Amino acid sequence: MLSFEYNGQSTKTILDTPLMVVQFDVTNDITGFSREIVKGEKTMLRQETNHYGAMYSDESTYEFYLVKENGHGFTNSEQRKINKWLTSPTLVKPLTGIADDKETVIYKGIFQNIGWKMITCKLGQLDAVQCSFVCDTPFIWKHYEISGEVATSNKFSTNIFVDSDDTEYEIYPKVTIASQTSQTVTIEVRGENSMSILCRPTLPVCIDCKHCMVTDGTVTGLTNFEDIGWADVGNISWIKLHDGYNVINITGACTYKIEFDVPQKRIGDLL
Repeated sequence: MLSFEYNGQSTKTILDTPLMVVQFDVTNDITGFSREIVKGEKTMLRQETNHYGAMYSDESTYEFYLVKENGHGFTNSEQRKINKWLTSPTLVKPLTGIADDKETVIYKGIFQNIGWKMITCKLGQLDAVQCSFVCDTPFIWKHYEISGEVATSNKFSTNIFVDSDDTEYEIYPKVTIASQTSQTVTIEVRGENSMSILCRPTLPVCIDCKHCMVTDGTVTGLTNFEDIGWADVGNISWIKLHDGYNVINITGACTYKIEFDVPQKRIGDLL
């Protein structure tokens, strides 16, 4: 990977001269896919333990450098700009880049360390930014975005193929619906669950099923569940997808967009 986007900026545009990702003396040793098995204790009366699942044991840390494409050093103001860019976030953010196979890949993590290294002896200038990026998972993510239009109020069906590398990972998408008229639009994942949304004319409704949030196109964004027709908040069925083919049924004339991330169990291209 030669470039990436993070925290609203890109290595190509953060400075007047583009930056590129390189490695000098760093050897990355990624932990891999080691998992911790979560289970109870055996007793005299229970010879088989109760299993509660498995979780990845370690985080993945990627070490690399950023240098200017023209080989020049960094000024004081450029150092401040890069430090502001990479060290401002205190919570995990996506780092998006183009992999060696031309696929878009996503890492979810935070920069733990930003250092500066003199590669050559240029008076008063630092030549490389030393980066340590810590990921929450030992694998990368792939982003999906499917959009379309339903022309009539009749039921519309479409297939969504999810290429996930974890067959048991539950995928809760972000669904955006917009309608030209006031009506109720129903979205159903066949064999899973469904939800109905009361739409207002030309006011998009975005349902974040992963974080159980609903926003719209107004200035404040957040909206009440009652505004989209959800009176019984204790009986909400959030849409979820699974690995493989998913049949989506949409009833009601609208435009739709369905977005989600799925695990891709490869180490990635920051090595």
